[in-house]
Amino acid sequence: MGKIEVLILAGGTLPEDLKKYSSGHDNRALLKIGDKYMIEYVIDALNGVPEIGGIHVIGLKEPIEAALGGRVAEVIEARDSMLDNLSLGVEQFEGAERLLIVTCDIPIIKSEMIARFLDSCQKTEADLYYPIVEKKLNDQKYPTTKRTYAKLKEGVFTGGNIVLLNPAMFRKNWSYIERALAARKSPIKLLGIIGIGFIIKFILKQLSIPLLEKKIEGILGIRVKAVEVQDPEIGIDVDKESDFLLVKEILGSK
Repeated sequence: MGKIEVLILAGGTLPEDLKKYSSGHDNRALLKIGDKYMIEYVIDALNGVPEIGGIHVIGLKEPIEAALGGRVAEVIEARDSMLDNLSLGVEQFEGAERLLIVTCDIPIIKSEMIARFLDSCQKTEADLYYPIVEKKLNDQKYPTTKRTYAKLKEGVFTGGNIVLLNPAMFRKNWSYIERALAARKSPIKLLGIIGIGFIIKFILKQLSIPLLEKKIEGILGIRVKAVEVQDPEIGIDVDKESDFLLVKEILGSK
């Protein structure tokens, strides 16, 4: 695997309970934690991974460019929704074999965690790699965090906030992917997209990771791989005040 281009999703306004911590920007990426913007922690982690090539950001172009001061390859002006931004961002990478998509709100992620995910991806041929984290790892390391979980035969899992994919596959199957992303916070809605039989198996705790991968592969005609990772930091994003206070404590910020 050669150098991998990165797209950081940096759109989105601050939730109401985080606005009191704003540094003057009603933007999630520019939330200050200590002496750095939240997105800068993500950029620092990416810069420490040898496989990473150019880092591209999609968000509010003017304030993000001013805040980052040339630290990334480019800032693409965001559209109104996360789905639109994702589609627009991927369009920029026509011809690329691999694109790493990362959200701007995972500030406790470290270079070695990204590197471990990418290393795991190399072990299997696929068009889309999605990290999953077992609930017990979150409970052991960050017991106060609240995430969305799904119960499968192999255990109880939550998803991460980085994805490695083939951009050509993404463009080809955008309509399906759009539906899946819109339902991402509800396991039942996600399963409904791929059939009532999967809802039944989910309720009866008979749904397995390989069965999910095979079903999605059959629908899209692409190879999908759920990558089980041991780093819960990949899934801990800043969605609410309790998340913000947790990452501040972890990062040692006042």
